[in-house]
Amino acid sequence: MMEELITIQKYASLNRLSIHAVIKKTMNGELQTAVKEENGKEVTYILNPKIEKKVIEDSSTVNNDEEFEIDYKKEYEELHKQHLILKAKYEKLLSAQA
Repeated sequence: MMEELITIQKYASLNRLSIHAVIKKTMNGELQTAVKEENGKEVTYILNPKIEKKVIEDSSTVNNDEEFEIDYKKEYEELHKQHLILKAKYEKLLSAQA
């Protein structure tokens, strides 16, 4: 059986545990870990001996999510603009009914 590397966050999500509980298990030696350097940062992975189809599918989406970064300020500004447009339309409807 081949071992698979998954992030602490992903392991916690798949096993419905808190990240704190997973870190505690790694420190107690209950879970094996591997540290790899990515983009100049050390990232800790859990060695997961269980290979399940769901885990493999989810790990491929994690890689895509890591490559895609969200500009939260830009997204907030776009949502705020949409909110103001909808608010103006709503106020226009209220004044038309009055």
